Order: sequence, then structure tokens, then C-alpha cells
Amino acid sequence: MDIKTNKDTLMKQVLIGKIAPPSLSSSDPRGGYVTTWDGRAKLGLGPGGIKYNIKIGDPCLGWPESEYLEPGVSLMGLDDGPSTPRSTSGTSIAFLKLSNVANKVTIISGDGKGSIGIITGKGGIGVTSSHLQSWFPTESLEKMCTGDRVKVVSEGVGLAIEGWEGRLFNTSPKLLESLNPKLSDGILELPVSKIIPIHAMGIGVGGSSPETGGWCIQSNPPHLVEDLGIKNLRFGDLIAIKDALMHYGKGYYRGAITIGIITTGGSEVAGQGPSVMAIAASKKGFIKTRVEPDANLVKFLELR
Repeated sequence: MDIKTNKDTLMKQVLIGKIAPPSLSSSDPRGGYVTTWDGRAKLGLGPGGIKYNIKIGDPCLGWPESEYLEPGVSLMGLDDGPSTPRSTSGTSIAFLKLSNVANKVTIISGDGKGSIGIITGKGGIGVTSSHLQSWFPTESLEKMCTGDRVKVVSEGVGLAIEGWEGRLFNTSPKLLESLNPKLSDGILELPVSKIIPIHAMGIGVGGSSPETGGWCIQSNPPHLVEDLGIKNLRFGDLIAIKDALMHYGKGYYRGAITIGIITTGGSEVAGQGPSVMAIAASKKGFIKTRVEPDANLVKFLELR
């Protein structure tokens, strides 16, 4: 059956932020190196900035010297600085938590003023935890500069499906409808590109709400990439994690299932890897997955 939602009752409002500058993954304020799982020094570039050649749909692994690489254009709250590990002001927290995938983004200052894009995800670990990621047409990117202000039209907080015992997060009505969800006997069917076992999950367990932060799929030692079948994982892929619950924290819960989106690149730090942002979760496992190799935001949001 077709789903019924409460989309007509949701609040729709404007949030203001800015394009985040590039930063390094290291917590050392002097720009120190990241130490990999096998003891090597690594620069750890990738968070923040405007990426000309790395977009939703591209591989999330294999980019040299990167850690938690963010595709497209990274955004942050107006009150945040380039090295703020987490949003600290109420307005910046609102910018992060109240934005949802497929919300419209408009550049409102600088040479790129008037350029229109779309929210594609949220960061997960370290400095990326205070970032949104967004997609803009290629021809708009060179007009933009870090620090330019952006307007996000927020819609989706509180979205719910009638007759389904589960929760939605970070999801606009536009995204949900694009997934062609089905509801039968209380079971919600959604598309995913891969199913990830709970033992693959690393840093991010516990802690923050699903509207902020992420949970990592471990990508090291390297044999895990092969063992878990994540070599071809892409930015924007929808994935399912069995026995994982991301309701008011992130952790193991037998029988639960969480659907998420890959939002950042891999990591070579022990226990870390591509970050997953939750979009749906059911404590009682009331989600049925249909595996589609092309289940990616590029397809669902027509990001060509």
C-alpha cells in the first residue's frame, strides 16, 4: 500500500549558515598528523571546503591522505569556527539538527549568490560532526568561496508514517517519497545498496542523537574492506545495518534495523571508517529491505 505521512503538518522554516573552510582531521591545533591503525603518520585532509571533483555517487574510499572526506560543499553554522569540534551555540545546533536530506540550499552572499543546491547529509566524527554536506551543479562551484552565507529551507523534522512502528530522522518528505517506500502489515520496505552486519560498526556507538553525529563502518585493517564487501561503497549510498538501533543513541539491539546514508569517506584510524547517518530505524525490526545496487542519492534525487 502507499504510505500516508504527516507531511502537511510539518514546520517549514529558514536556517542560515555558511560554507565551511577546509580543515584537518587532527585534533592538534597546530595541524598535527593523524596516526593510522598501523602506526603511520597521515595528514588527514577532507573535512570542510568546496570539492570540485568529489561528489555524491563517487567512491568513498581510496582518496590519498584523506580522513572523513566530505563530498561537495560543506556547510556549518554562522557561529562556528573552522576548528570547532562540535556546534556550541543554539543557532548552530539548530542549523545542523533541523536540516534534512533534500532540503533546498541557496547561496545568499558572494559571487555565487543565487546558486541553488540540495542537502545530502551530515558529518559524523570530529570536526565533521558540525557540518552539513550539500550538492550544487558543477557550474556553480567556482563562483563560491568559503564563508559565503547560505539559506536552507528546513522541512522534515517530525516526519512520521501512519501505521508504522519506527522513526525517521534527517529525512525530508521529498527524500522519503523518492525512495518509493511501501508499507504492508506494518512493515516498511525501503531500498538499500548493501546490508552491513552489526560487528562491522566502530566508533560512534552510544553518544549523540541520530540528528547529529554518525556511526562508522570500520575500514581497517584493509582486509575488512574485502571481508565486508564495502570496497565499492559510495558517498550517498543507502545501507541497512542489522541489529543496530539509532534512536536516542547508537548501539546494538537484537532484532532492530537501521537504514542510513554514507556521508563521509573512509579512515585509516583504528576502529573508524565511512560515517553512516541514520534516516530510519525500527526497534522491532519492522523494516524490509530491497537490495538495489544503484540505491544512491544520485538516483533518488536526480543529482546528475
